[in-house]
Amino acid sequence: MVITIKDDTTRFGVRVGAIIFNQDHTKVLVQRQKHDIYMLPGGRLETLENTNSAIKRELIEELGIECDVHLKYILEAITNLPNGTKYHEIGFYYNTQIDENETGYTDDKEYDSLDEEHDGKSKFKWAKVSEIDNYNFLLDILKEKIKSDDSNQLEHIIYDKPNI
Repeated sequence: MVITIKDDTTRFGVRVGAIIFNQDHTKVLVQRQKHDIYMLPGGRLETLENTNSAIKRELIEELGIECDVHLKYILEAITNLPNGTKYHEIGFYYNTQIDENETGYTDDKEYDSLDEEHDGKSKFKWAKVSEIDNYNFLLDILKEKIKSDDSNQLEHIIYDKPNI
């Protein structure tokens, strides 16, 4: 059971995400959802699951990727979804890098999620870090963190931006 609480006007969730760089850190793998909103690959934490296991599970389910991850950001975010729902997320974001030639994700085209639950609704692609500002992220703070990936220290972020 995923950790999500919602009613008619609000939604709360606990999410794990991965900042997946290619080997020279010039590209990052991004996930496009409906409404052309981008986020980082990942998903919902399940009850009785730790965040490290959750991100590894999500990367295998959605992308077929197994890799080492390092917790980089704990993000408390409050914003609005495109449909007007107020959204509160506690996110655990992990850094990693992969050899794009070993994964099959080797060019700039979009790839469907391997997870049958998403059934074509979730797409993945490599985005150039130098062009990340051109992507419409639900949480803009993540674009800033992608561009300034210069520290291995864990960071706690509070992001309160009610209007997108």
